[in-house]
Amino acid sequence: MDEIVFYESNNTTKRDFMILFLKKSQPIVSRMKVNNVCIDVWFVKTFIEQKLKPEKNVNRKIIRCNSNQFGYGLIHVLTHLDKIFSRIDFSLGIEINMVPVLRGILSHQIFQKCIYVQFRGKKEILSNEIFDYLLEKTQPTIGITIFCSLSPDFDYKKILHFSRLRVPNLGKMPLKDLKALDCEIAILGSHQFKEADINEFLHHWIKGNNRKLRRLKLDGFQEAPDWDILLKDIVHTEWNPKERGKYYKLKYTHTEETIDCQNGRDLKNKEGRMATVVHHWKFLDFLIWSDPFPE
Repeated sequence: MDEIVFYESNNTTKRDFMILFLKKSQPIVSRMKVNNVCIDVWFVKTFIEQKLKPEKNVNRKIIRCNSNQFGYGLIHVLTHLDKIFSRIDFSLGIEINMVPVLRGILSHQIFQKCIYVQFRGKKEILSNEIFDYLLEKTQPTIGITIFCSLSPDFDYKKILHFSRLRVPNLGKMPLKDLKALDCEIAILGSHQFKEADINEFLHHWIKGNNRKLRRLKLDGFQEAPDWDILLKDIVHTEWNPKERGKYYKLKYTHTEETIDCQNGRDLKNKEGRMATVVHHWKFLDFLIWSDPFPE
């Protein structure tokens, strides 16, 4: 099943309208005409989806179409929306095993207006060749998420410049590439970095590097790190309420995340910018403060 999902303007997790392209045939009830192209509509339905609390029901509008119309249907819907709105921002989720099928579709220039791409695949391996091709066709402007595994020879330098980067299965990315991060927000998992590596990264940041960075989040720390190794030869202090707030607030496009930094260690770079290293649950967070007392 393929789908086009429209979200509410102030809530990117709340689906307002959907167009589903289903493989199992159903009776055609009407046709939807977009850019003089007719798309068969099997069933148009508005239904009530039960949430956790029954009294809070949400109306969701769905159009179900034939899956063999997904390619040109998707292109014509997107180009139509691009014409009627002054600005169109959309994200793509691409299954790696579907790339051979999508090559013709992704050649359309409308996909170069994509702002975010998810690379998906449970067992598939993302190679440099496929990654280069998808980047060329989509050119995401904000960031990427890579859910699939990376090939052993994957060139990590290709992903370091994205403003937002999430790679749950990072693999053997070398420390030199971590130090070259040009991201604002990087969330990395299943990596090979230990306390000594992070210590070297922190020394690198203290010297005035990684200027864009606001957050580096690393998993793999089920237990608190060895602070003596992690902060070796780094001047640091525990939380001082007079120096900064207890909570770090990270604002995304439509959401905000709050991180408790009461138990964090504070340090500053050579320009006086404050950062906090804090351990919570199984993650180690490195957070740079633009405002020590956010509202």
